[in-house]
Amino acid sequence: MRKLATRSLALVFLASLTSIAEAQNGCEIEEAQRLFGQHPRPTAKVEGLLAVCRVSGSTDYRVYMFLGVIARDAGDAELAATHLRKAHEMEPQEPNPALELGFTLEARRPKEARMVYEQVLARVPASRPAMLGLARVARSQNRLDEAGRLYERLLSVDPQDPEALNGMAWLDLAERNPNQARTRFEHVLEIEPTNEEAKTGLSSSRDVYRYLLETSPLVVSTDEGTSLGFQVRGTAGITAFDTLELGWRHYSDELSTVSEIGLSTLPSQNITLGYHRLVPLSYAFSLVYDYRDYSEQPTEHWFEGSTTIYVTDNLQWFGGYRWSFGAEQYNGYLIRTGVTATVAPSWLVTATVYDSHQAAFDDSRNLWSGAIDVTYLGAHNMLVVAGVGASPSIDNLDLHARATLPINDTVALQVNVSHDTINSATRVSGGLLFNW
Repeated sequence: MRKLATRSLALVFLASLTSIAEAQNGCEIEEAQRLFGQHPRPTAKVEGLLAVCRVSGSTDYRVYMFLGVIARDAGDAELAATHLRKAHEMEPQEPNPALELGFTLEARRPKEARMVYEQVLARVPASRPAMLGLARVARSQNRLDEAGRLYERLLSVDPQDPEALNGMAWLDLAERNPNQARTRFEHVLEIEPTNEEAKTGLSSSRDVYRYLLETSPLVVSTDEGTSLGFQVRGTAGITAFDTLELGWRHYSDELSTVSEIGLSTLPSQNITLGYHRLVPLSYAFSLVYDYRDYSEQPTEHWFEGSTTIYVTDNLQWFGGYRWSFGAEQYNGYLIRTGVTATVAPSWLVTATVYDSHQAAFDDSRNLWSGAIDVTYLGAHNMLVVAGVGASPSIDNLDLHARATLPINDTVALQVNVSHDTINSATRVSGGLLFNW
């Protein structure tokens, strides 16, 4: 009986070990990894194997790393980040789950991605994937100098590194050096003829320029008569974010006009000086001064400051204040504010409210106006805008449209048309836009 009992206990123990082994062996993580690396990937099979691993209580970080990458490829960034964080927590010293987590966080949470990449580099200073990831984050945060240093470190190790060369080319475009960017992208294609990023970069370089020159004749017709004019306007990009503006405009007849932004008289000579700063997807502001000279009236001055804040990538708030001075009849201001929303790829809608206060208008009462504009952004800097504005207090309706239509990589046709019903004022300009 004692032998039988001992044998029974031994059988129970062996059965227990077999059960544990079967549970562990049920997680075929090596097979899941093999299938995961196939192209095309049999996703359903991999997910089935990983599901068994989760049920069996596997503590192998690869289970959640593979689940995270699959979720990311399916477009579910939040679920991907959840799985990859768990994989990273399971094995914080393993670089792969950290790198996958950093890559997943780049688009929506660049600050978190930066922390992940910096942690990897603290442990492995020469990690190429971490340096590339941190450089991408730096570019997205407009920290161009930092990104450049990271790419230079990579190129000091391998001067033919395609991803580092592409990164430097994108920095060239950000710095408005399209020729240097094209040279780098072309070099990448010599190394890897099928490199899609370099092909995309070459195409994008056609839309980048440092200098702009606009020339166009002007015609303004109102109930009082018609005035002919001409304008020249140029801008120069002095840094990646900063632009200077210089413009000159002349009208043959100094007609009084009314629009949704208030009263004004066409100047005989108008000189514009401006400074503009734009930090992509972050903010922008401008300072512009206008010198307006008349043959039979005192000189007028306009000084305007404006700012734009990117609330999200698809929503911008903007505001501006223009101060008019030089003589009592000019004293006043113009305030504008509004929002621009991206409603579909290449399509934007802008709503603007104006408050114009002028000494010459009806005992200095405020003139309130509103406008709605729809913008289409096409390839190679093509731009089409159409809108309508209204000033109920003076019963004025403003219709306006403008378009920039590329002729080739450096020349575009530019047309502007507007009409105000209060005094039948029609403004038309059409000319050439040169950029290089």
